Amino acid sequence: MNIEDRRRETRYTVPEIYSHYVVFKIKSGSGDYIPTVLLDFSRHGVRLKSPIYMDADFIMECLISIPASLSKNVAFKARVRYCIAGDTASDFIIGAEIIEIPDELWFNVFEKVHDFIRDRMGEVF
Repeated sequence: MNIEDRRRETRYTVPEIYSHYVVFKIKSGSGDYIPTVLLDFSRHGVRLKSPIYMDADFIMECLISIPASLSKNVAFKARVRYCIAGDTASDFIIGAEIIEIPDELWFNVFEKVHDFIRDRMGEVF
């Protein structure tokens, strides 16, 4: 059984233009939040391109925001399921399961904005 068969729901690919509007950061070992690129997103998981490697089962702290629409950073935690080499020697692809959402209300707001953009992908870009 592959990973897609085990997922509870569809993950939606994030178009490249979306990265201009969505800021996704993960906390590094030094405690600083570093920017990453969100590749896909669902209620229960994310896939991203990161400049740092993370071990499987590591619990990463994440921040996501849409600065042009929402001034709020939405925090959540995700468990790294895999981390593999990316297209270049300086990036990694991380797949992670969302395990803790302290602020459900703001996470739901982000999810609705994401869904709005996703549903209009063909119309807008």
